Amino acid sequence: MTYWKNYWNSVAQNKSPFIQVQRDGMSEVDLLKIQKHVCLLLDLKPDDVLLDLCCGNGLLTNRLTPYCKSIIGIDFSTELIKSANKMYQKKNLNFIEGDIANLSHLTNTKFDKILLYFSFQYFNSKQGSFVVSEMKKLLKPGGLILIGDIPDKAKFWCYYDTFLKRAFYFKQWLFSQPKMGKFWSKKEMRKLAKQTKLKGSYLVQNQDLPNSHYRFDYIFRLS
Repeated sequence: MTYWKNYWNSVAQNKSPFIQVQRDGMSEVDLLKIQKHVCLLLDLKPDDVLLDLCCGNGLLTNRLTPYCKSIIGIDFSTELIKSANKMYQKKNLNFIEGDIANLSHLTNTKFDKILLYFSFQYFNSKQGSFVVSEMKKLLKPGGLILIGDIPDKAKFWCYYDTFLKRAFYFKQWLFSQPKMGKFWSKKEMRKLAKQTKLKGSYLVQNQDLPNSHYRFDYIFRLS
């Protein structure tokens, strides 16, 4: 994870909040669609306490504050958390710098809902299982976990759909520096649900979302 931590600390130096979290091709309209999408899938309530993992600079986190009682955002990038604290200061919003691999040591709070959006691709199979297990420890009875915007292994070439993209991918593969991280399969997500003893649901994204042509969402519930 050292590679990714250094990468995000470096990217965070950019002045654009979108580029800081590698969403430079995304517009405010796109972000609003994602905001509404996440609120719907999480079924956010006014009394909900929400945990947003790999929150980056809080670009999405901040937009969820009107829909719940309080939010804690966690990210391991020192620079992105600095940016989040600088840009967003609200009574019901708190940012913590920390590695979510040690999630249960970072906070004792129990959450109604837990979100991990944009970032599950940066975990391999073993890490992914451990992270979901850590989330489960902090989930209130009846709560749910939304892992959103996961690159779909079955739609790998839907992302690498041009000669330049494919050339870039093979260059990354050659030097073991995959910018996109891991593409997950539906089978692997089912396996995670089984390993963590959670109920899992695979969700196809709405077509109006910016990355729906190659990404999906997944919800875990306590069984």
